[in-house]
Amino acid sequence: TGCGSVMATGFRDRQPVREVLRPAGVMRLLRRVEAGAAGGLVAAVTVAAFFFVQGAINLHPLSVAVALASGLLGGASRDPGATSQMISFVVVPLEIIAYTVVHVLVFAVVGATAALVVKVSTFWQGLAGAVAYTCVVCTGLLYLARWFVGAPTALDVLGLPRVLLANALAGVVIAAALYLGKQSDRRGLTV
Repeated sequence: TGCGSVMATGFRDRQPVREVLRPAGVMRLLRRVEAGAAGGLVAAVTVAAFFFVQGAINLHPLSVAVALASGLLGGASRDPGATSQMISFVVVPLEIIAYTVVHVLVFAVVGATAALVVKVSTFWQGLAGAVAYTCVVCTGLLYLARWFVGAPTALDVLGLPRVLLANALAGVVIAAALYLGKQSDRRGLTV
């Protein structure tokens, strides 16, 4: 039960590789990844709702979505203030839908990988790990997107503090999903 078995399995419970590769160990790993992916989906909705509410307070509920979608997809609607004029066009809703699909998939993958990386012995330990992991990974992905696409990302539209706050909120949701998944796994329930 050395350090190599911990890294090979993704579990932090120091189980030997041979026990994880048994059907029960594989199923436990899959349930954990499933809980992380489900947490990532809920986190994506939480982050979207967070920015929708912030935009609604400023009387432009879709301004962030339009700016991010057009930046990622290379659309013409790069000005967040132009949302109210452009929302009637067909291209803006299609950009928002495409961006939403990317947003949800990214958070599902972040949640699933968090299940493999974050240790969840207690809720608070899982919370600290998931928040740190989500903030680092999601912010890093935004920097990569800016570098590859060369267009404005959430960092440019919202600023780093708001992005970190939203990613920390996503980390809380993912931590809760991982903790609940671990609790149900202990009781023999499925997630």
